[in-house]
Amino acid sequence: MKLYEKWNKWKSRDKMPGKNMQKKKMTDKNIIQKISIFFILLTAITLVLSINFFPDKILLKEGQICSKDILSPGDFEFVDLEATQNLREKAAKSIKEVYDLNLANIENVEKQIDSLFLEIKEYKEKIDESSKDANANITGNITDDELNEIANEINENLGLYIGEQVIVDCLQYNNLSLEKIRVDIKSSLRKIMEQGIKIDDLENAKKQLIREISEISLDYHDALIASNIATSLLMPSLFLNEEDTEKRRQDAITSVDDVLRTIQKGQIIIRKGEVATSEDMAILNALGLKNPKINFSNIIGIIMITAICLLVVFLYLNYFYPDVYENINKLILLGIISIFVVLLAKIASQASGYLMPIASASMLIAISLSPNIAILLTVILSLLVGFIPGGGLNYSLVSIISGIVAIYSIRKATQRSSLTRAGLLIAGVNIITISALGLINNEGYYLILQNNLWGVLNGFLAVILTIGILPFLESYFDITTSFKLMELSNPNQPLLKKMILEAPGTYHHSIVVGNLSETAAEEIGGNGLLARVGAIYHDIGKIKRPYFFTENQEAYKNIHDEMEPSLSALVIASHVKEGLELAKKHKLPKDIIDIIAQHHGTGLITYFFHRALKENGSDVDTVAEENYRYSGPKTQTKEAGIILLADSLEAATRSLTNPTATRIKTLVKEIIQKNLENGQLDECDLTLKDLDKIGDSFSRILTGMFHSRVEYPDEDLIKKMKEEKKKDGNSNKKSTKNDKAKTKKNRKNNKKGSAKSKG
Repeated sequence: MKLYEKWNKWKSRDKMPGKNMQKKKMTDKNIIQKISIFFILLTAITLVLSINFFPDKILLKEGQICSKDILSPGDFEFVDLEATQNLREKAAKSIKEVYDLNLANIENVEKQIDSLFLEIKEYKEKIDESSKDANANITGNITDDELNEIANEINENLGLYIGEQVIVDCLQYNNLSLEKIRVDIKSSLRKIMEQGIKIDDLENAKKQLIREISEISLDYHDALIASNIATSLLMPSLFLNEEDTEKRRQDAITSVDDVLRTIQKGQIIIRKGEVATSEDMAILNALGLKNPKINFSNIIGIIMITAICLLVVFLYLNYFYPDVYENINKLILLGIISIFVVLLAKIASQASGYLMPIASASMLIAISLSPNIAILLTVILSLLVGFIPGGGLNYSLVSIISGIVAIYSIRKATQRSSLTRAGLLIAGVNIITISALGLINNEGYYLILQNNLWGVLNGFLAVILTIGILPFLESYFDITTSFKLMELSNPNQPLLKKMILEAPGTYHHSIVVGNLSETAAEEIGGNGLLARVGAIYHDIGKIKRPYFFTENQEAYKNIHDEMEPSLSALVIASHVKEGLELAKKHKLPKDIIDIIAQHHGTGLITYFFHRALKENGSDVDTVAEENYRYSGPKTQTKEAGIILLADSLEAATRSLTNPTATRIKTLVKEIIQKNLENGQLDECDLTLKDLDKIGDSFSRILTGMFHSRVEYPDEDLIKKMKEEKKKDGNSNKKSTKNDKAKTKKNRKNNKKGSAKSKG
């Protein structure tokens, strides 16, 4: 009766005034955001769908055959923009680029030459003076390394990049020869640079400079040194004067007069059967026939049909999926997928209406949110995009069928590779549907084959888009998909690998809790994969201090025996907070983080609380109960509630001395009832019927895990029995052998006696 009253109280919690006020406040807060999302969707989809709704627009393109005579609606004199533009482009191209000679560069190069040779002479004098100094410890010869160092110093002092060997050779020349080389370099560089050197012509200028120096130098070696120095210092001397060039080109363009053309009323612009040329297109544009006024009646119709479709989606979500309807992030996700797919359908329709990848939206929504929502959006989006290629019913029908098949094909997909199979199924059903529609419409076999190729490509395009977009949705919208959960369940994940190595007992405990939770969640229609993966990660906080938890402790040692109960409770409770920190650091999905935070709810750490009471003489007033409770929150989802029960039950079952089926079933009921009475399940959606199914599932699995086994005999005992048997066998064998010998002897004696009697 107590449990029944608790259940009634729990069920009536939504009828409380405070709860209703809180819910109303949340609704008022989100109403503006929902209206904004609705109108943004309406505007975006309407803009995409209404592009083709220009009733008087001539859809003829350059290169197409005109289906009817196009006549001029009146007398027009207009500027032939294309012809005028062509003339102006030719005039602009006829103007050559203007370059200015930069005399400052020539002067700078000459200064660098003078500075270089001045440095060389100064170092040369230092070398000569050092060699003549009798008191110095110098033999009169300078090494190659020292010469190279001098060459490096000269380059660094002047900021030049001349070869070291060239400078070393110059140091060995006399002043007269150096002066001759300097003069040759200056005269040659000035001559070449005054002729004008562009940046692009720098290499050709270097070759010309070498030839010039070779002609005026008397010695080949001198010419080689001069050429090396000159080419290293050569700089461009001509620079583009963009302002002057652009001014001259604009003057040339301005000087070209507009090309005028005259069209009379009724004059045929393009005849039926003729191929439209670029000139024809220019005339249509000039007459305003190519871009007529927008027909607003069509636009209003698109707005109305789009608004109705969106309203249906919002009402459906509000009634059947209130959790999605109240979640702004999920509504934004649906909006982004819808806009993206409609826009992509518009682009793909330029090739064929059968290429519109609605199936991609179907798979994305089914994986991210729910297959039922995906089916509704598939139908709505297929009807809307049917207006893009001219309101073709065939395109909408193919999109609906391929989308529903895509949802069916991934209903149990847990690996990203499963999407490939979905692509093949989409392609196959597209071939069948397109072929059937082609036969109904009496289309030619070649056209049917062509459309089938577009349908096959549609299937693979949908898969490619889904695989490419899904990781971004998982990251930016924190969507926990089955693919993401399977990746997280891999033992090679960093957190799990660390748990296996540092807290193996906790890992084993988590695996058992995961198996219990997955089976129970599937029994009540929950997300079994989320329950299993959430259970695997629910105790990751124990990694920080594994040996504070019994499953990781040695059998003969318990660290809590030497600690105060309050401190032990604090350490035990802290694994939830530490688990949350690790989960956020490793960027686990929000659903997993919520399970980590809620898997103990606000439950009491009973063992240490009772121990504290015992130490304080059972004085409840001296022991603060809140210091021995987990910080919560309470479980908010079915999966979190199941994990809370499985976690408590797994630990309790291990403490049973003789875990028979009856004892296990009794323990399961006690733990479920205890958590229900303590209010740990008040905020999740588990019903009493769900709890009965969960209890049966737990009992069945735990009974299988802890079933009674036949006690096998000790190996030493078996060995001893074998030895005794062997010993007994040997003694029997020996006695038998003695008996046989006695019998034989008696027979022999009997024979002798018979012989004597005969004698």
